[in-house]
Amino acid sequence: MSDDLVQFARQRLEPTPVPEGLAEGWLTERMKGIVGYQLRIKRTLHSERSPYQQIDLLESYHHGKVMVLDGCLMLTELDEFVYHEMLTHVGAAPLGGPRRAVVVGGGDGGAVGELLKYDRLEEVTLAEIDERVVRLSQEHLPEVAKGLSDPRCRLRFEDGAAVLASAEAGSLDLVAVDSTDPVGPARSLVTEEFYRAIDRSLAPGGVLVAQTQSPFYHPTEIVGMYETLGKVFKNVYMYWAICPAYVGFLWTFCFASQERHPLEGLDLSPTIHKDLGTRYYSEGVHRGAFALPPFVQALLPEGHPQRLV
Repeated sequence: MSDDLVQFARQRLEPTPVPEGLAEGWLTERMKGIVGYQLRIKRTLHSERSPYQQIDLLESYHHGKVMVLDGCLMLTELDEFVYHEMLTHVGAAPLGGPRRAVVVGGGDGGAVGELLKYDRLEEVTLAEIDERVVRLSQEHLPEVAKGLSDPRCRLRFEDGAAVLASAEAGSLDLVAVDSTDPVGPARSLVTEEFYRAIDRSLAPGGVLVAQTQSPFYHPTEIVGMYETLGKVFKNVYMYWAICPAYVGFLWTFCFASQERHPLEGLDLSPTIHKDLGTRYYSEGVHRGAFALPPFVQALLPEGHPQRLV
């Protein structure tokens, strides 16, 4: 753990008394009527209803600032780096860094910021349907969103599926799908049509990475996503990370490509990792993340190379 993270965590572990006469505030996220997750909240920074969703920016006692969309916790300052590093670098590092990339969703800018660490990157397009998420992130989460003002970043406030469908064939090295749960507008981001649009947009050896939710609370959704991915891509592999901000903690991601394998012939230069300055991702973590517990393997299609049970 880096010194800055240790200091960040210790500051928030110090007990803070609730002002006399005021009720203690808690953010409670409930999932599927069976489980909940709570954060102690100091104050509300901003709350509004955009044309697409309810957006809340809060300041917590331990996790720093947090973003909540439609009642679902999207990120906390304390641990957002875990999710964003694993979403991006597992696909980007084997490429030596992409030249052209698209991030679908991810209006907080965290995934864009990780991709901008690669000197080879020429352009990254953020396809975020809700401009208010971007603007509020820039205002209240400037460290996470700072990459959105980089000249290599292109903002498109459009549906991600439409952006990929209109992309030039073979023009991208990496597509990262940083979506909310696959309901409402995000449902189009887990369809065979969407995955085929991504495949068409990727150059030979290009990679798709995406979050694929919790094996504890979304097993049916995971089965469906990997079955659909397998209809489009030759190489589809699951990997995981511990993301404390999300109910279930154990979070899964996919690596999909027609030509590239996430481990075979892998050459991750130590220099890349030194220059990236990552706090969770490393070559060892990259390799270990593809080792799946048996109960997670069981969610993959029959005959899948990671399904050893």
